[in-house]
Amino acid sequence: MILLVEDDENDIILVRKAVEAAGAGHSVHAVQDGEQAIQYLQGLGRFSDRHKYPIPNVVLTDLKMPKIGGFELLHWLRTNPLFSVIPTIMYSSSALEKDVREAYQLGANSYITKPTSLSGLVDTLRILYEYWSRCECPPLTSGSV
Repeated sequence: MILLVEDDENDIILVRKAVEAAGAGHSVHAVQDGEQAIQYLQGLGRFSDRHKYPIPNVVLTDLKMPKIGGFELLHWLRTNPLFSVIPTIMYSSSALEKDVREAYQLGANSYITKPTSLSGLVDTLRILYEYWSRCECPPLTSGSV
């Protein structure tokens, strides 16, 4: 399951379509900013039902969002022992060297510049899915959270 942290509704729709078209076999749960992502991961409030809102296998997060942005979310993930092992991919329209550098310094597993076409997005998500589905990751269950 992919947790998509994105404040642009059009990008959310595109990612969902691209995941389906890529045959990734994953569901996408989307939240609007880093604050909601933290609530989701902690199972707080409306996210308390772990059957409906399972722990993600991968976090795909935008960089610039209201409230808590991608860098702050990444810092929170990497300093929280329960969630620090979740592969986290920065997914931004920014290709600025300083943004890419900071993301990796904070512990991002990847930094992807948003493709400009649906077919480019499908290809990118297919590659990401193929890669991460082959990687060994420690299990994160609701019992450990």
